[in-house]
Amino acid sequence: MNKKKIRSPESFLTSGKFITGVNYWQSQTATEMWSKWDEKEVDKDFKALATNGTRVLRVFPLWPDFQPITRMYLGDGTPTSEFRFGEEALPDTEAGRAGVSEVMMQRFERLAALAAQHQISLIVALLTGQMTFRLYMPPGLAGLSPLNHPVALAWERRFVQYFVKRMKGHHSIVAWDFGNECDMWKSSNREEAWCWMAYISDAIRVCDNTRPIVSGMSARHVDDSVFSKENWPAQSQAEHCDILTSHSYIQWGFGGSDPCDTIKQTVAPTVEVRLATDISGKPAFMEEIGLAWRPMLASYNRLGAYIRTNLWNLWADDCRGLLWWCGFDQSHLAIAPYNWEAPGPEHGIMDKTRKPWSSGLELKQFRNFLDDLPFDTLPAAEKKVVCLIGDYRQKQTVAATGAYILAKQAGFNIEFQHANQPLKPAELYLLPSAKGKCGLSVEGLENLKKAVRQGASLYMSTDDVYMPGIAELFSAEVENRFGKEGHFTFDFELDTETVSLTLPLKATYQMKSLGARVRGRSPEGSPVFFEATYGKGKVFLLSFPLETIMAETPLAFLEKPSTDAWKIYAYVAKDLLAKRVIIKESPQLFVTEHLLSPKEMACLVVNNGPQRVASTLLLKSGWRLKKCLSAAGSAKPCESGMNLSLPGNSGAVLMLAKT
Repeated sequence: MNKKKIRSPESFLTSGKFITGVNYWQSQTATEMWSKWDEKEVDKDFKALATNGTRVLRVFPLWPDFQPITRMYLGDGTPTSEFRFGEEALPDTEAGRAGVSEVMMQRFERLAALAAQHQISLIVALLTGQMTFRLYMPPGLAGLSPLNHPVALAWERRFVQYFVKRMKGHHSIVAWDFGNECDMWKSSNREEAWCWMAYISDAIRVCDNTRPIVSGMSARHVDDSVFSKENWPAQSQAEHCDILTSHSYIQWGFGGSDPCDTIKQTVAPTVEVRLATDISGKPAFMEEIGLAWRPMLASYNRLGAYIRTNLWNLWADDCRGLLWWCGFDQSHLAIAPYNWEAPGPEHGIMDKTRKPWSSGLELKQFRNFLDDLPFDTLPAAEKKVVCLIGDYRQKQTVAATGAYILAKQAGFNIEFQHANQPLKPAELYLLPSAKGKCGLSVEGLENLKKAVRQGASLYMSTDDVYMPGIAELFSAEVENRFGKEGHFTFDFELDTETVSLTLPLKATYQMKSLGARVRGRSPEGSPVFFEATYGKGKVFLLSFPLETIMAETPLAFLEKPSTDAWKIYAYVAKDLLAKRVIIKESPQLFVTEHLLSPKEMACLVVNNGPQRVASTLLLKSGWRLKKCLSAAGSAKPCESGMNLSLPGNSGAVLMLAKT
């Protein structure tokens, strides 16, 4: 007897591999594609998408089209338990009892068959639901909460189970998705959201336990502490899903202060995925990404640079895939929600005639590049640094992004964990822009101190922190604190180099050393950066929130006098950096090392800015450059390693071999 393979995220979202594709609505009709079904147009769409790098589509069975039930009311307005298709009684069939349209299911079956013909895999967003700021619900459920009303919940389960049971035989379907951004539905509390996810995931798994469940919503919120106001944290999603997702429109947040083809916007999406993965323990990928209001943000050339750099960064850090939002522009549609104020209708990788924009051409080129590589799987890069994220007091994503960029500029990789989780082993721990007690319990703080006493290093930057025992841990204490806004210049003595930074601060700590070595001071001589020993380990204390300042301040990573902030991270991690196979100088270049075998390594180099970088990469003794794989970059051996030339917003794979 053959047993079915139990669901696994590895079944289509494999570590070391990378999927590419888009979120799909038909090019001519978008959300009306089911009611105005045109199979020939869908076929043309799929052919164009497959030609331009799409291997996976996320598709949306619009809820009121597929479950078009209406509710019967008595003369006095009392609702009854009877539902119909308009005026017709529900058929006494499995589809009818679920309130599902047989016509729509047949259309979806044709879509699945067309996907198979074009070798496209499908992620099905079951309860769609919310779409581009409009809520679509069956007419008989209008006005009811899809999260807590028993009538809505009953019909949701009928729909989900019927749909999954009927479609699970179609091999083009690789995963089930809750629906599009169900976290945008109004939820009363975390428990309500948790119960809804449990209810729907159970309904899916009863009918099909061979495919993974994808969350279909943003998983960037990672605080599930008792005081958190987040109802859909990544940890809750991970209890019910096999795969989490990021929906990244970074230009609407702190990242929007910098150009789209520069380091903050080309890296922040990767941080969102890594936060979700590292803290939840479940794999995550970029299920939606795009430039909202594209015409007012970037030219098509810059748009291409944006997606190209994000593709490289996501792949380098094992983020497993990118689906662009969306397949086709929707600016020609005079229907809601596309003619509302909020939506940006020019999101597509193609226009409605299926002409690819720069984003489509870049997706195609990257897909072809991956398919032609001499290896099938990119092993994850080694990470010896753990970045601890605090609780609700901290701007978690902002602090994480600042820390991630500074670490990558310095030349090392970091892994995230929440401070309330069991401490992961590491050689260096980061507490970036720490607030409150850093999210650490008494036991958590003691475990961290124990790790340092046994030889690990610890770096902390402060942002209104009140960690117990700071003076004992860092050999430095606060004498006074006061609010004082302005731009302040600090000088740092980092081995043989003096680094000056001018940064905006809102508060100032007056501190003194209790034995720690002072590595940074204000112009008045007040200490701001300390280094000390603690047991067998080292500790570093910075008296201002460097990471959130860099992430939130417009152009801080791009313009003097703050661009050298990464050198603080390089100093803290200098012992780790000395062990790297490749040592680089340019903070614009991110380098990850991926061991393919004991004698072969693939090193990914990503240029995170629009300017070409020509730089010498130092190569550890015992390794040599075999080949440089890049669409436009080049690398040539030299006495100390190799000379690299890499155009802006592009990447290269350096194939190394042991000598």
